[in-house]
Amino acid sequence: MILFLEVDMMERSVWKNRLASAVLAGVMGLGLSFTALPMPRAHADVLGAILAGVQGVAIYGQVDKALNYYNNTEEGRQKLFSSYKEKYGVNYDGYLNGQLTDMMGQLTSAIGAVDPTIHQKPYLYFINNDKSFNAFCSMGHVMSVNTGLYSMTSNPDEIAVVLLHEMGHGQKNHVVSSTRKKMQVAVAAGVVSGAAGSGMADLALNILVNQIDNVQIGKSDEWEADNLALTYLLNSNYNPGASAAMWQRVMDRSKTYKSSFVGEIFSPSDHPTHQQRRDNYAKRLTDLSGGNVTIDADKGMVKVGGKDFVAPHAYGDMSAKERSYFVMGNLAAAFLHKQNLKDASSQGSTVYLGNQPIMVSVNGDPSAAELAQKLNAIKSSKESKVASRELKLQKKAAPKK
Repeated sequence: MILFLEVDMMERSVWKNRLASAVLAGVMGLGLSFTALPMPRAHADVLGAILAGVQGVAIYGQVDKALNYYNNTEEGRQKLFSSYKEKYGVNYDGYLNGQLTDMMGQLTSAIGAVDPTIHQKPYLYFINNDKSFNAFCSMGHVMSVNTGLYSMTSNPDEIAVVLLHEMGHGQKNHVVSSTRKKMQVAVAAGVVSGAAGSGMADLALNILVNQIDNVQIGKSDEWEADNLALTYLLNSNYNPGASAAMWQRVMDRSKTYKSSFVGEIFSPSDHPTHQQRRDNYAKRLTDLSGGNVTIDADKGMVKVGGKDFVAPHAYGDMSAKERSYFVMGNLAAAFLHKQNLKDASSQGSTVYLGNQPIMVSVNGDPSAAELAQKLNAIKSSKESKVASRELKLQKKAAPKK
């Protein structure tokens, strides 16, 4: 039940200023943690002018104006960008910033291959000083990467997956859509309760702000952003297997740092689990390979044509299972680009299928030469089965004498 309270003019003036600040603070944030982030201070001069005196259902149009200002105008985007930098601080590390600039250029081109609208609103981005593992994409294609992301992984392929997930949210305007829905629900609740005048406007905005402060992107939007990340990744030079590998890494690390890691970083219970996300990516990799490349997730065994190919060993800070998804990604890319029609070979410690690198053999792995030989034997066996099956079909279809 919504209670409508009488407030005196002084309280109402203070209330409106607070609301103006809170609205902008609430509507802007979405991170890899998949929950609302603390938001930068609002520009009361802008939203105060937009929202002052709004009554009843007219608020819908005024809310849309506010959202449009920060989402689509360069002035609004730059103000939001500056607010985030002021709130979170900027990491000016030369190497990390150089890497991020280079990656964002590549990823923008990859997205542009399937969604040219990205060039109409280039992303504004920076590295912030937060030490937790996170990244977020706000309205207006304003992005930030936590310094803590680089403590989680230094692998550019995995970093690309995180960035593309956030850019997927940005391309589909998930923040705007989710925020508008929550605003409309809150305002509608105020209207049907019979509130009127500035009291209704103030209290409706209060409800609205409380909703926005807890804004969450739904499960369907999370899946869409995940799937878009892989679609975009396929148009880049990054390993598509990094999509599943990144979530395997999260699963590996969350076991070690369960008390301080998972609770602070990851999603509400109604969101996809880490394993679901990893397995979704693995299934998509199998589909990309035409069903030829699969994985036994429990054993980390990569299979080709249903036959065991390799279960890589752990190396450096990368677990055996994490490595297996990178191998799976390279194999899927080989099948996708028809390199499987060529022989496997070895060059030094690297296994190739056609001209697609598949895996670098390290201590504990079979040698690259052994793996190439095994891959060719699997290919030969499969080709023989296909030829045999086709011959039987031909004989069956031949007219009887």
